[in-house]
Amino acid sequence: MQVTLKGILRAMRSRSIAGFVLVLAVVLTAPARAGQPVAPDALPAEVPDDPPITSGALIHVTSPAANVTYGAFTSIQVNVDATGANIVGDAANEPSIAVDPNDPNRMVIAWRQFDSINSNFRQAGFAYTTNGGLTWTSGNLDPGAFRSDPVVGVDAEGTFFYNSLFHTSKSKSKKKANLECDLFSSTDGGKSWSPPVDAFGGDKEWMTIDRTPGAGHDDLYEAWSFAGSPWVPNTFSRSLDHGASFESPSFIPIAPIWGTLDVAPDGTLYVIGLGPTGFSVSRSSNASDPSSAPTFITTPLDLGGYLSLGPPNPVGLLGQPWIAVDRSSGPRNGWIYALCSVHTPTAPIDVMFVRSTDGGQTWSAPVRVNDDPIGNHAFHWFGTMSVAPKGRIDVVWNDTRGSADSTQSALRYSYSNDGGTTWASSVQASPVWDASVGWPKQKKIGDYYQIISRDQGTDLAWAATFNGEEDVYYLHIAAPVALASAGAAPTASASPERSAGFGLRGVSSNPFAAEATMRFDVPTAGARVRLEVFDAAGRRVATLFDGLASGAQTVRWTGRGDDGRPAKNGLYLCRLEGAGRSETLKLMLLR
Repeated sequence: MQVTLKGILRAMRSRSIAGFVLVLAVVLTAPARAGQPVAPDALPAEVPDDPPITSGALIHVTSPAANVTYGAFTSIQVNVDATGANIVGDAANEPSIAVDPNDPNRMVIAWRQFDSINSNFRQAGFAYTTNGGLTWTSGNLDPGAFRSDPVVGVDAEGTFFYNSLFHTSKSKSKKKANLECDLFSSTDGGKSWSPPVDAFGGDKEWMTIDRTPGAGHDDLYEAWSFAGSPWVPNTFSRSLDHGASFESPSFIPIAPIWGTLDVAPDGTLYVIGLGPTGFSVSRSSNASDPSSAPTFITTPLDLGGYLSLGPPNPVGLLGQPWIAVDRSSGPRNGWIYALCSVHTPTAPIDVMFVRSTDGGQTWSAPVRVNDDPIGNHAFHWFGTMSVAPKGRIDVVWNDTRGSADSTQSALRYSYSNDGGTTWASSVQASPVWDASVGWPKQKKIGDYYQIISRDQGTDLAWAATFNGEEDVYYLHIAAPVALASAGAAPTASASPERSAGFGLRGVSSNPFAAEATMRFDVPTAGARVRLEVFDAAGRRVATLFDGLASGAQTVRWTGRGDDGRPAKNGLYLCRLEGAGRSETLKLMLLR
């Protein structure tokens, strides 16, 4: 993730002088540590500076996986071995997540996998779940191959895609880096993956998939930075054949780098990132048109500060720019939202938000999302945003407000139900963890997290050090209560937003010894629902109800499995599914 001399020379030889001017401008205007703008050359090179670790050189030592509960929030470790245990001495960071829009129980998380913290060699880790994140099966996309910058997505039909950076040069020098991307696909929920497809690409790539019903349905769009790229000054490519191939890279004027992409309901593509003088957003109204090359219009963006790096993520970014489009059916349909953790005049890092109500032509004044006192010098880093189908904006970030220094962070969550005009009081969603431990040779925990918003809640892939090492976690955040009234945010709360006529309403006694009575509601129009009990390892113990129902329902569980045997004492999860929704509550059996 650096602009190199070789990249500049390539730009000089390229067909576009603008490419050279742009690369040089980024170098000259970029900062280098927290409190200064990011210097692209200050970021670690994406090169295999260590050789692969042979299997015989690793001793497989395990410890219990760190499934961590804080209040209403439970983070489940994803990077586990075949037995569900934590692997001691490895590192996993920079996670990306995709959720099947047709079945939210099917998810894929990808990450950078370091088999040993004593090596900088990294690979393409992944895991999939079929039970809503209760358990995960992990794997290695391309064993023995150097890979980085993982990004996953899923199309409207449920095919998953994994975009992975690799290094094509035999040189270990960052000045001779030659970085490209491969695309892998999976039609079975992440259990198996196709051979790689050449996706051109480059360092710090991001990808989005058009799930609108228009002309661009299931098109894939990809943007990347200049670092080590053989395609300078071009930083964009697209696939118009469902990921089977990608077009030769094309040019984005004043190309934003290090950011993300999203597609509006009308098919307009938006790309956010860092430009030569600050943040910018590029938009294309013809990205889905196979008869013409995509063209872009780029607009400057003021997020109230600038991108920064340094502690508590020493050689990594402290924020990635996020862009998301409101697809709700109301008056905010088509609004564009942008967010990033940036250095501001009053804080080392704040989570800042802006919006556009005219398709990205103009933008609002920046709004501070984190709600701690101004001037307390806390870091609010890795701000991450997504938007639910009905328009709720979800944001998470790491927050050091409760620590004496920048190394101690806790995950926090906030949301807005009115297009970002007001924000709910943030809630702490994890215990405090130490960002200064568990580093591989590369002293950072990656450059990003990712969240996917659904009306029923938010699915987050993030990294933390609860095991004393860097690990990847999955967290489901239940949909919050709607704002009480326009302009008035509720007090800190994570209580679920009950979808009309559907939901678990509670249990008669908890813990219980003989039997527990579960109450749940089904829409009066009727729906097929299933109520099941799982143990803490995610194994189904009992099916309590599976059929058509309507209105209020009551079901008893006598603490026995489907085989009639008494269940052991311990924690169980009762999950209700139906009408495209899912809710879970915890049960404790103590005989």
